[in-house]
Amino acid sequence: MKIINVGRLSEEKDHITFLKALHALGDLINYHAVIMGQGKMKKKIEEFIKEHNLKKNIKLIGFKKNPYPFIKQSDFVILTSLHEGLPNILLEAIVLKKFIISSNCISGPKEILSNGSGGGLFKVGDFKNLKKLILFYKNNPSIVKKKIKIAFKNINRFNYYKNLNLYSNLIRSYINKKD
Repeated sequence: MKIINVGRLSEEKDHITFLKALHALGDLINYHAVIMGQGKMKKKIEEFIKEHNLKKNIKLIGFKKNPYPFIKQSDFVILTSLHEGLPNILLEAIVLKKFIISSNCISGPKEILSNGSGGGLFKVGDFKNLKKLILFYKNNPSIVKKKIKIAFKNINRFNYYKNLNLYSNLIRSYINKKD
């Protein structure tokens, strides 16, 4: 199984929860994980990987201008953020029809994943639940396929141009009412 985690290496992205979940998996599944990003937490992440003997399963690959080839090669995309605005990685993963497990952090994942209908959600920082979700979805590919379809079907809600037109029309109607 190939797992990817994409995000700036900073405290708010909470990569340590991701690493704790993978460590807790132990030998329950065969996986290879990639963490894509750069930032001030790199040393701490590298130390965790080394201290927990995860080096054979996890690679830090730094920032990549084009993450799509890496996302496309993955089976799961996992987001462990403490908070988000609009997590683009989730939208990118959905477009590529990848399964997502995400922290149910403030602003973004719950809405993008349609309250969990389009992917897995876990409580922020709960690495034990993240581990359980990885195992559950690994062992239930038919559920994964259904959730991917639901997420992809609903992705158009986040179309930039569609929403720009809606806002533009709303502003025009407001201006026209004032005249």
